[in-house]
Amino acid sequence: MRLLLAVALFLVIFSCASKDEKKQTVSDQIRVSLDTVLVDSGDEFLYLQDHLYYSGLFNDKSYLINFNRQDFTTEKIDLDELRLLEKVQFEKEGPNGVTNAVPYVSHFSNWSDENILIWDYFMYKIFDQKGHLVKDLALDKIAPEFLGTDEYYAGAFFQVENNSDRLIVFIFHWESGSRLILDFDLKEQTFEKIELPELEKLRGFNVNLLFEGSPAGSYGPSASAIIVNEQIIISNTAFNEMLIFDLEKDSLYTKYWNTHLLADKKSYVPPKEVERTSGQLKEIIRKTEEDVNYRSFFWDEKNERVFRFSDRMHFGEELNGYGDFISTGADIFLSVFDEDLNLIAEAQIPELTKLPLKYFTKDGNIWMYENINDELAFVIMKVEDI
Repeated sequence: MRLLLAVALFLVIFSCASKDEKKQTVSDQIRVSLDTVLVDSGDEFLYLQDHLYYSGLFNDKSYLINFNRQDFTTEKIDLDELRLLEKVQFEKEGPNGVTNAVPYVSHFSNWSDENILIWDYFMYKIFDQKGHLVKDLALDKIAPEFLGTDEYYAGAFFQVENNSDRLIVFIFHWESGSRLILDFDLKEQTFEKIELPELEKLRGFNVNLLFEGSPAGSYGPSASAIIVNEQIIISNTAFNEMLIFDLEKDSLYTKYWNTHLLADKKSYVPPKEVERTSGQLKEIIRKTEEDVNYRSFFWDEKNERVFRFSDRMHFGEELNGYGDFISTGADIFLSVFDEDLNLIAEAQIPELTKLPLKYFTKDGNIWMYENINDELAFVIMKVEDI
């Protein structure tokens, strides 16, 4: 095994607006229409407790597979006919077992050839839709210092088109808060580590949590990644920007925005540390969520454009059972980018009063998960021509 340090080989380019430029002006005219559809599950009850968090889209988004973490079954849902097709029992343990270090499934995603990727610490396995093990990627053996330990968290996996041996993994280091990309060559069983220094500034919004003076975790902004046209696009909740890793050019560059609606970054900077038992944390969380949060980018392949939701939440004084303030609604914003990742429109969407828990594009529209009386539904938002 060899580790190839590739940081010096990458061209870092900072494009679009500098942080000192005036606010950018883009179209604020976005017209949408909403329609709600229900999924026919027959006599079956669908698993909605995780809000489709453990699900993947398959076959050009014609169907969705949802994983039930309670009984280890999958639910195959036809999105064209809006009905449950089948349930399949997976094995918890054994040769086809989907668990490893912990007795539950932590991550579930679609894979090539209509297969499924299930991963956790020390386990990175591909299964077919009937629950049979297809392949153990054994990434914990190729990169034990990153994926053979619980010090790093693998957040996303990306296959590279026309190169089945190349695999990109976006990871997070728990202690330092650093994010990295691991670029694997599965044939050669090697990888390159790619540093992401542009994301180090997220630490400025982190709160170190203490319990009786000792470290007890942290609270702060998150980052996520998608793949679009051979580019890994990384977003974060604190800054109005995208960090792009171009897979063809092996280059890193950042695009920034500073708009009238969403500014260039969050305005609220929390204290550096707080005692968990002091009661301050719930106030910090409220102020953080009342400030703008820039959510993940997502790709509309039909119209070749990128969407992003952002939100500012509202709260009353009522607390939930965990002692946190209960949200009373939110201002939801939609940003639209063209295929070259240029911002072309941005507006508040008054028809939406809360951030969808799960959403994706299909047939040029935005599908948003909804639970209606314990039945699976989708609110389909059509974005008119911009």
